[in-house]
Amino acid sequence: MTGHDRYADALVVLILLALLSGLSFAVYGYQTLFVTPPRGEFDRYRMPSLRRLVGSMQLLGALGVLLGLGYAPLGALAACGLSIMMALALIVRLRIHDAPRLMVSAASFGVVNVLLVVLFLTA
Repeated sequence: MTGHDRYADALVVLILLALLSGLSFAVYGYQTLFVTPPRGEFDRYRMPSLRRLVGSMQLLGALGVLLGLGYAPLGALAACGLSIMMALALIVRLRIHDAPRLMVSAASFGVVNVLLVVLFLTA
């Protein structure tokens, strides 16, 4: 495999992960702001006052990751922010003693966004 092939492979992975993260967080952000069940989750987290902030940050992060496909530093910054958000989400879920299965999504998207930071900075 040549250096060019590895670069092309990394670029494909970057695009796929950016689409996965960007579109997922756009949906999550919209749901957090406007759909009843996710809104109720913030009561369960004992953080109802943070719902609008979190939903807005999810939407902005999604936009930044998608725009990062054209301007990599923006994508890296947005993916870093989403990674931090997912780490904080895991902390919240641990504090309220959620079942591990409920933490899989935050952990998975945290890993995806850490990978995106690396790819945005190197690909």
